[in-house]
Amino acid sequence: MLNRRLTLTSVALPMLAAASFTSGCNAHPIKPVELGSNIVEIGGLPLDVNKKVDVLLVIDNSGSMGDEQANLAANFGPFIERLELAGADYRIGITTTDIGGPLCGNTANGGELQLSSCVDRPHTFSSAATKEDKFDVACAAQCGLSSADLEIQPTSISADGEAVARPWIQSFNGVDNLPADVDTHAAFACFAPQGISGCGWESPLEATARALTNMQNVDRPEFGFLRDDAILAVLIVTDEVDCSFNPSLKNELFVEDTFFAEGAESVTSAVCWNGGVQCSGESPYDDCWDANLGASGELTTDPDASVLRPVSRYVDLLEGIAATKIGGREVLVSVIAGVPADYSSGAGELIYADSPNPEFQRDFGIGAGCENEVNGELQTAVPPVRLEAFASAFMGAGLAENARNVYSVCEADYTPAILDIVAGIEVELPPACFPACVLDLDASTEALEFSCDVTQTAGGAEQDIVECLVGDGGYELPAGEDACWIAKTGDELAEACVAERRNLEFELIRRSGVVVPGDVVVRAECELSSRPSIDC
Repeated sequence: MLNRRLTLTSVALPMLAAASFTSGCNAHPIKPVELGSNIVEIGGLPLDVNKKVDVLLVIDNSGSMGDEQANLAANFGPFIERLELAGADYRIGITTTDIGGPLCGNTANGGELQLSSCVDRPHTFSSAATKEDKFDVACAAQCGLSSADLEIQPTSISADGEAVARPWIQSFNGVDNLPADVDTHAAFACFAPQGISGCGWESPLEATARALTNMQNVDRPEFGFLRDDAILAVLIVTDEVDCSFNPSLKNELFVEDTFFAEGAESVTSAVCWNGGVQCSGESPYDDCWDANLGASGELTTDPDASVLRPVSRYVDLLEGIAATKIGGREVLVSVIAGVPADYSSGAGELIYADSPNPEFQRDFGIGAGCENEVNGELQTAVPPVRLEAFASAFMGAGLAENARNVYSVCEADYTPAILDIVAGIEVELPPACFPACVLDLDASTEALEFSCDVTQTAGGAEQDIVECLVGDGGYELPAGEDACWIAKTGDELAEACVAERRNLEFELIRRSGVVVPGDVVVRAECELSSRPSIDC
């Protein structure tokens, strides 16, 4: 065997309760190994076992969204299942697009995290605008549990913090904040449907901004939802354009007729299109894009003079949050809205055209971006120009070439979109590559023969983690152990480890239902190669 020598200083970086995966080594004793006159030294480094994900859902609760909410609640299961399979430490917060506005009464709750069972809110599933009641379709068909059945269990947001009930769902390693007999998907199916009595001036961008701002305000119940070392994934579901209006210019938008649909005698949702979008050519238009328009319909560069808040306001907010992320964690945005079914794959294009239906044109200012018959009813949605401009600034690395992070709200089953969105999150969950080149103790064999120990420290106490057993069904936890490790080498290495020229990857398996301390740090100590440029 070739002589190798490398000295690394042991360092420890806090890895908060973050993940259910990664770290390891093998059963060889850890000690300096003499090879002729050289000493192989040991490097001890923390492993990034962080798989934290913070998910914010912004759900349109206006009068036309009953069937879409039922679709989301019924088909969100794979999202949760895939996060749990990946060992994610996840939180799910839910808010609405309703920030209020003229003619909307006092329903506004956009930006506030909502966590009550829909069966306790039957009145919210009746819409004065559409004269419909969607309680059975959107709620009762998915949920049979009351808020009392779903009582949120107290949790703390720091290792030594006070445990209180939080307005979000959270789960990690089989431990969640729900009653013992309720699984996360069943709870979500009750919490997610937000009703159809919300304001018709849907403002998902402003609702997103208010929610994220609340999460950073220590006096708000939402405080602590955001974690600096977690991926932030925002999912917006709506069938209309964003109407995040400038409060100081609401009369100019909603009362004066500057932005009214042609021939309309009163305000309709068309003002939300006309007040924030411009198009070129004649219908069908060559293209349409978001535009900042002043009170007279003129273009303006002054954000305070725009009747709708500029999209850049919301991009800047999320970019600011992204800048505070540590460990390379990302901010991702996905939108389910008025685009064709094949739009997300890049195979289809959005056609901007006036509607052949005069009533639809009067109501929305543009023709539908998608339409589809679902359960005997025609589902339609308006092209989400402002939302796509926003989402395009936060496209994840997992998207295929030419793919988009905007999906069709008109589809009968959101499962494909949900699977695509969660796959994008999974790509961002990092593998635990050992951050140095590990020594091969027997270079005469093809397999990497390594020598490592793994420990975890929590509350000042250090504990050895043992190697997982290999059984007929795969890796198994040894009896009496709450955690064990798996080491991956060669073809088993994740692409990210190979790209970083690492030769060892770890996965940490924890016993489901065991609480993982909030201040846990996992580290591996391995004998290191003295020739990393050759061996790795």
